[in-house]
Amino acid sequence: MTQRVRGEFSRGTTRRASAGSAPMKKKSDGGGIRRRRKKSKLNQLGLVALIAFIFFTPDAREYVLAKWAELETFIMEGIAPAQVFPVEAEYTVLRSVDLWNNDSGIGHLEESIPIPTDYSSNENDEVSLAYTDGTEKQKSTIQRVMNIELRIDGEIISIPKDGLPTKSKANAVITNQGNEVWWPGVGQGSDYCGHGSCVRISMDIPEFSQESVDLAVTIEAKSHSWWHSTRVDGKVEGKSVGASVSRSGTFDDISERGEGTRYVQFGQHKEWYDRNECQPAQPNCSPNFAISGKQSTAPTVVQTAASIEASLPSDLKDNVYAYGRATFDWLNQNVPYDYGAGVQARSGEICLVDGLGDCDEQSNAFMSIMRVKGVPTWYAFGALTDPQFESWQGHGWAYIMIPLSDEWCEDNDVVLNTCYVEGSVDVVNRKWLVHTPTAYIDWIEKTPASLIGEYYTGGTMSGIDRVRSFSTEDYSVSGGTWDNKWLQEAL
Repeated sequence: MTQRVRGEFSRGTTRRASAGSAPMKKKSDGGGIRRRRKKSKLNQLGLVALIAFIFFTPDAREYVLAKWAELETFIMEGIAPAQVFPVEAEYTVLRSVDLWNNDSGIGHLEESIPIPTDYSSNENDEVSLAYTDGTEKQKSTIQRVMNIELRIDGEIISIPKDGLPTKSKANAVITNQGNEVWWPGVGQGSDYCGHGSCVRISMDIPEFSQESVDLAVTIEAKSHSWWHSTRVDGKVEGKSVGASVSRSGTFDDISERGEGTRYVQFGQHKEWYDRNECQPAQPNCSPNFAISGKQSTAPTVVQTAASIEASLPSDLKDNVYAYGRATFDWLNQNVPYDYGAGVQARSGEICLVDGLGDCDEQSNAFMSIMRVKGVPTWYAFGALTDPQFESWQGHGWAYIMIPLSDEWCEDNDVVLNTCYVEGSVDVVNRKWLVHTPTAYIDWIEKTPASLIGEYYTGGTMSGIDRVRSFSTEDYSVSGGTWDNKWLQEAL
């Protein structure tokens, strides 16, 4: 599907690499006996070291192995492939609709273009964390909309931020070519926006002509991490209060955080987003769920979830972070990107059965596996560019809610209800609990699930051909760069 990111910015192994050995130089020493004697000494030293290790106390052996594991991790992180991202960026992205009428009749377009909004590091709460002494840690703005304008028929129409105040079709702006532009807010019917704020366009395309419509959006965006890890550069905000395997709460903790809102919205629903939109009064309608963690509709998902859970150490089987991260790594290792994905995205079940998936499809698989255990996950849609802002593709990814543990919350005097993170998980681009300025957020899912279909629809056309695309008009970066390492996490 051309509207989904093809993975050009993420290709490269995330598996452990092996350091190569440097070629050994020949040494002129006058004969082979001396070299054999040196080798024998090395073997003797190795044997002595092995014997010494065997006779270490159990605690000493454990200490040595732990230090070796730390060294091994340090080496692997140093040689792991990575992508370099800017810490902050300001840019203008054009969302273009190019139209061709190659016939003798007049063509017509009814287009709906989402209006992006500001997004923060926690859309579910007013703060990032609240402390028991009454102080608060404020959340961060990860995307700020600076300006929006629609360019049509040689005119520039200023669109208000968030589409407010709204403009009804009855009061639409009429261009010099007689085309209509309005931003009506959410409602039912073709004159309104089905999923959220949008710009609606009604226009005729004369015979044998080409027309273009551009929505130009100027954005301030910055990298943010919901991941407490040494792999995340200190220049990136959020990591200090982010989630990790040692900080994570359990599956039972999910409903105790954020008033239980995310669990009620998403976590409790094993099946989500029926593309066939079956209603109870349609007995012959077969549901087509994009996301399912239910045995009857997604047996492969349930089996995969069980295997991932079984792979976790005994003390991590109830750890939400460990389960989510292990799923993320498993998909990267076992489900390659599909460059030939069809128009309708595979469900999570079919993605796993086929062993292939593009961005929507691997996100469906990830969210399906999460729903097996009641972990809240939901969609984010928009576009993705490379770190040089040269090439864009439409993109879809996931968000996840992870509770922090009771112990960590109490030790840090955090009000339990606010002690959680909700962060971005982009499976195909190896971005775990991080947001980068190169990800333009068009819309983050809200309930009910039917809003997803409304987002995808985008209008109707007749007698014309249409191509939608993204491009950069201008950009600047600041704050330096950071490396996103592509390396599986040891749990």
